[in-house]
Amino acid sequence: MGRALLFMITTLLPALSAGIPLSCQRGTIVVQDDVLDYGPLLDKTPVVRVLLINDKREAQLAISGCYQITGSLMNIIEQGQGLQKCTIAASDGGIILGNKRYNNSELRITSQQDGGIELNNVRYRGEIRILQQFNNKFSVIEEINLEDFIAGVLGSEMPPSWNEDALRAQAVTARTYAMYKKKMRRDDVYHLDMLELAYKGVAGETARLSKIVRETKGVVMVFNWNIFPAYFHSTCGGHTEDVNHVFGKNSIPPLGGVTCNYCNNSKHSSWSIDIRKAEIEKKLREANVYVSNISAVKVINPGAGAHGSKVEITSASGRKEMNANDFRLLVGPNYLFSTAFDSRSNGKSITFSGKGWGHGVGLCQYGAQSMAQKGFPWTAILKHYYPKIELVRVY
Repeated sequence: MGRALLFMITTLLPALSAGIPLSCQRGTIVVQDDVLDYGPLLDKTPVVRVLLINDKREAQLAISGCYQITGSLMNIIEQGQGLQKCTIAASDGGIILGNKRYNNSELRITSQQDGGIELNNVRYRGEIRILQQFNNKFSVIEEINLEDFIAGVLGSEMPPSWNEDALRAQAVTARTYAMYKKKMRRDDVYHLDMLELAYKGVAGETARLSKIVRETKGVVMVFNWNIFPAYFHSTCGGHTEDVNHVFGKNSIPPLGGVTCNYCNNSKHSSWSIDIRKAEIEKKLREANVYVSNISAVKVINPGAGAHGSKVEITSASGRKEMNANDFRLLVGPNYLFSTAFDSRSNGKSITFSGKGWGHGVGLCQYGAQSMAQKGFPWTAILKHYYPKIELVRVY
């Protein structure tokens, strides 16, 4: 066993396995298309837990094909052939499906038909878990094979018609991010929620995208043989940002920021928008940030890509600083496209003029598409946006 392989097994695998059996048969290293393949390191594809619904009083459920409902101890409660659309609710220590009440704090539902579970009109492949919460509310978590999850994510995070190498880069990026979250939340009820990766179940899949996911099966990015949070965004505007600057996390070379000369064709490479001051104040107030009569919003400490780490809000209440990305998300990421902006007061509104769409860390999606169109392979795209990584097939 080579020194590099031994080092990898002792550092990378404990972070990835989370109870998955490891293969005792270690082949010699194969380097194919710039991917290190030890052949394989995990014996099976990981399963991820995705939070689909949280803290709700009602949702709609339908099941196609033969299905089975079990309790938290995996005891079979009910089996049937198809379930017409019904309402999920929780009440007085039980879970209600349509006109049936189950005196259980958790229900697990599986269908023999692939993609046979429909939740709020979206079909899913995996098993779903309905968990009772306080105040007669519930959450729903899907347990799904990671590759099936990535197939659903890919078409939601990037236009399905884009260049195949851009899509391959996105698939590996999403897989790396998901496996990092599985590592960090291995003992939590769920690994990922719907705010972290766009995901629409089976609706996000196409034959072309599924083929691309299969071609990159099990490939992740590592730095110093550690998995890391592979952030990505739509458009950087010319330079990606350091993860420490935006999120306050420890800076590493793959997330340190790079020059990007490839995303100029994005309609969000530069932009301008007017947002009413009253609307900004309302959004902040909903998050318990109280300001009144805003007169100015200014970026503080812009990074290499001009994204601010903080914003300063000047109002009748004085001056208040807050995290820039938090401010953007509260105001609305589909209105205030990034924190790389200048602003000016314009009567009852503020005119924001900026560049880029998203937080600016990691892969620039429009940049990846442009690089792919220029002939760069997906491995080169990833190594541009995430310097000093290794690409490793782990299963």
